[in-house]
Amino acid sequence: MPAQSNLSALPRQELALAVVEGEGAVKNTIGSQLLGDLPVSYRNAHYIKATLGGSLGLRHIGATKYVRAMGTKYERATATLSDGSLTVTPRGLEISVPREMTLDYKNIFDALAFFSGRFGTEIGALTKEYLIAQTLFSASAYVLGSATNSGVAYTAANRDTSGTSGMNPIQDIIASARRVRANGEVADTVVMSGPVWERVSTCQNTLQFARGTFGPIQEVTPELFLKALGAYGIKQVLVGDNYINTAADGATPSLTQVWSNTYILVCKAGMSTANQTEGSLVPSLTGLGATVFWEGFDGTGNGTLSPVESKFDFQGGGGYYVETYPSWETESEIIRIKMSHNPTITNNRAGDIIATQYS
Repeated sequence: MPAQSNLSALPRQELALAVVEGEGAVKNTIGSQLLGDLPVSYRNAHYIKATLGGSLGLRHIGATKYVRAMGTKYERATATLSDGSLTVTPRGLEISVPREMTLDYKNIFDALAFFSGRFGTEIGALTKEYLIAQTLFSASAYVLGSATNSGVAYTAANRDTSGTSGMNPIQDIIASARRVRANGEVADTVVMSGPVWERVSTCQNTLQFARGTFGPIQEVTPELFLKALGAYGIKQVLVGDNYINTAADGATPSLTQVWSNTYILVCKAGMSTANQTEGSLVPSLTGLGATVFWEGFDGTGNGTLSPVESKFDFQGGGGYYVETYPSWETESEIIRIKMSHNPTITNNRAGDIIATQYS
């Protein structure tokens, strides 16, 4: 019989470390590179829109009707401007941290700091990424109104087939960029999920196009793939590879991709910019649109709320607010996360969707 069979009697070091599941999983989010942050002071904001039709964009006067005979009037067109509104979507969540937990781990583990950090940097970031993915990966959101099927379905079998029978994502993307250009915009970005990228980067036609039939063996990275597309105006290839937990609170985790395998998006990325278009006295917004958020959506900025115990702005003005306050009824500290981000497509001509037929 072993000298020590009762493992619970063995000496141990107390709390040598803290194990945190999911640590580091919220990295390399891509949403902000597609719909840049646009802070607003009120829940609703007004914008002016110069459409191609109304503002006489991309017009020419080479037609015969523009030729003026001596003593006659010039051909005349009327310029118009349209407008729209941007609206934020306030949302939030609270978690109760019992005083007993705080006292149990006193001087060992700061539960308030841990959950405040998790709320402010993880839940906020994943929520924003999810909302942007849901907005952009929608075929009906763009001027064409539907997705265009890839030339060949993105299956494992077609990945390993070359020539016209194999999947050819580069040709699909070039054709999609042409559709965007035909809508009056210039695509500069390609977006896809992690699993789709794995299939795209390892398919036979990509390997032959990107590195050549007789080129040296090398991995097709987003940078190498981008080099193959650079001549067609593409400046960045973004791979969305985050997961979210869709299970109920406290239940066994159920992880789901944020970015779907259903589509590839080819677009002109939207960014709010301080640059002013000639004639405009306000900042101009280029590309698809922006992620609008309410700068004043915090406890200290709302006079109807009681002063909070503490407040953290984890993005330096980026709109994720974490507040704490005591609940005397339950002897707990309440942590509240608030955000108001609303990804908005303001120019549906600046994107085109490819249906990958992934399986």
